[in-house]
Amino acid sequence: MSPELIVSLIVALGGGATVKLIVDAIKDRRRGITSAAIEQEQNALQGYKDLAAEYKADLAALKTEMRETQAANAERFSRIETELAVERSTRWAAVQYARELVALIVRLLPGTTVPEPPESLADHIIIPRKDLP
Repeated sequence: MSPELIVSLIVALGGGATVKLIVDAIKDRRRGITSAAIEQEQNALQGYKDLAAEYKADLAALKTEMRETQAANAERFSRIETELAVERSTRWAAVQYARELVALIVRLLPGTTVPEPPESLADHIIIPRKDLP
């Protein structure tokens, strides 16, 4: 059956009012589908907006935590660098003192054997050998 035949049959059976009712029903159904689709899209969009707001809050919290951690690390690194500088200064002062003591022992007590420095200081403290003039 062709659409024209169906329309003609409906018009013949019910008249123009029936056709108008059918057309209105189709339009209302389309509007209902369109309204439902729009409402569904709006609900989805609101869900995305809520999710974005939640992510934004989480990101702000993470940024705050990161800044606090960076500040704590900066303070810690500064303290460690200061301690390292003090340790280096102390170590070189001790090496220089040991050099002076070795020189004093060699000068005041000729023929005395000066103990070898620890391996970690052997490159920094030179003990004169007796077999060399």
